[in-house]
Parts: sequence; C-alpha cells; structure tokens
Amino acid sequence: MRVWPLLALLMVAMMWGSHAVVGKAVEAEISPDALTLYRFVFSALLYLPWWPKLAAVWQWSVKDKLLLLGAAISSSVLYPLFYYASLRHISPVASLLFVNAAPLVAALLARWMFAERIGWMGYVGMVVSFGGVLLLVINEWQGGLSTIGIIEVVLAMLAFSIYTVLSKPLFVKANLFDVLVGTTVLGAAFLCVILPFFHPLQFYWYTLVHLGFTGWWELGYIVLIVSMTAYALYGFGLRRVPGGIAAAITFYPQAVFGALLQWLWFGLQPVIGLVFSAVLILGGTALMRYSELRSKKMEKAVVNKAQAM
Repeated sequence: MRVWPLLALLMVAMMWGSHAVVGKAVEAEISPDALTLYRFVFSALLYLPWWPKLAAVWQWSVKDKLLLLGAAISSSVLYPLFYYASLRHISPVASLLFVNAAPLVAALLARWMFAERIGWMGYVGMVVSFGGVLLLVINEWQGGLSTIGIIEVVLAMLAFSIYTVLSKPLFVKANLFDVLVGTTVLGAAFLCVILPFFHPLQFYWYTLVHLGFTGWWELGYIVLIVSMTAYALYGFGLRRVPGGIAAAITFYPQAVFGALLQWLWFGLQPVIGLVFSAVLILGGTALMRYSELRSKKMEKAVVNKAQAM
C-alpha cells in the first residue's frame, strides 16, 4: 500500500515548511552555527536508547559505512549550517524556492550514481510543481534577495540532494533507526569537533543558558518535530518511493505550508496567487505520483508476462 508513504512525505513537507519560519524566528536569539549544534546534539541525546543498536553498523560493508558518513555530513552538518545562515538574509518562502530545486538534483544524482530512472511524466510533474513554487514566491515577494543568502541556500540545497541520494540505499538495506541514529550521532560528533574553530565553547554555553522561554520552545520544536519526527517519516517514505519523487513530494508542498505559517507568525498575508500556486504544486506532486504508479504497473505487467511464458 503506497498511501502511507505518500502521507508520511506530505507530513514531512508540512513540518519542514514550518521549519523555515521557526528557524528564522529563533535566530533572533541564536546564531546559525549554535542552532545547528544544539539541534543535533540534543537529537543525538534523545536517541540515546538506540545507541547500543549502532553496533550493527560495524557489520556493514565499507561502501555502506562511507554512504552513512557522507549522509551524516551532508544532512547534519553542511545542510543546516548553510540553510540557517541563509535565513538571516532571505525570507522563509524565498529560501524554500531555492531548496525546492533539490528533487531535480537528487533525481539526476540518483540516475548517475545508482541508475535510478524516473519517467518523463515524473519530470513534467517536477517542472509543474516548481512553476507553482516560483509563482508563490513572485506573489509573496517582499523585496530584493541577498546574494550571500542565495549562495548559502544553494549550497544547502546541494547538500540535501546529496543526502537524499546517499541515504536511499541505506534506508532500503538497513533498519530505519540505525540510519537515523547513525547520521544524527555522527553529525553531532562532527559539529562538536569543527564548531569550536568558529567560536569558543563558552560562546555556545552562554547562548544556551541565556535563551528565553520562546527560544526554548522554538528550539524544542526544531529538535523534536523537525529533526526527529520529520526525519523518521522521511526515511519511512524514502525507502518506498524513488529518490527524486520522494524529494519532490516532500519539498514542493513546503512553500504552501511555509507561506501560511509566515502569514500567521510574521503577519505577511498571502495573496490570491497562493491558491494557484497550491494547485500547481499539489497538481505536479499528483502527476509524479501517477508516474510512479504507472511505472510500477508496467514493471509488474512485464514480470507477469515473463512468468507466463
């Protein structure tokens, strides 16, 4: 049954769409690198009951261990550092536009690295959805974009595309929580090693102890919902849906959820174009869904015909 993976990925879209707004809000109190450190260290500690199961990782092949390492660095270090930095220069909805290029990049990388194919209708769906995101940002435009912010969010998009491609074989072969805990713990360890080169440890401690109630609530949301719950749902969906389509279903609807929350949080009212954007975004997602079902049906027909012969 493919309904549950689809619903899981749409839930991730809602959570990560709100992430852009909450992340921008909490950066009034926390620097991007401190936010990244707290997010993944606290997440790793919450995964503590699963740490003993990481012993199974040592039985993996060298290739799978390297995939896990690459997935950890791309998803828990590079992506959040660049993404949170970009939110200081561009709006949440604008940031979502650039990150929404990840599905196309992921599909191209998956095809190059693992020979994973997506039908032409799937690519048409991606283009339609991307057009909806573009229309949304045009209607929500509030001013010029920062060049630094654009560079940072593009780097974040590339990092998440790499994570999508590298983690898919792991989610197919290994236990869901082995991959999630492994990437989170490795990412937290990397952050603890490299971030003291940016600021002394006292800076991160001082920022944490002086965090206000609102800041703690926002940080808790990012840790519990965005980092833990969303990644678990993303892994569940990713292992059952082709990488490029999974990333598209996850990323494109984010702009709708992000625009609505941006309106509620910052008072930036959505315009009528939001309706048309939603039609394009969700319509393109449905087209990609149909493409996947059609491909699976054709593959099954070929297998049945071969068995009949």
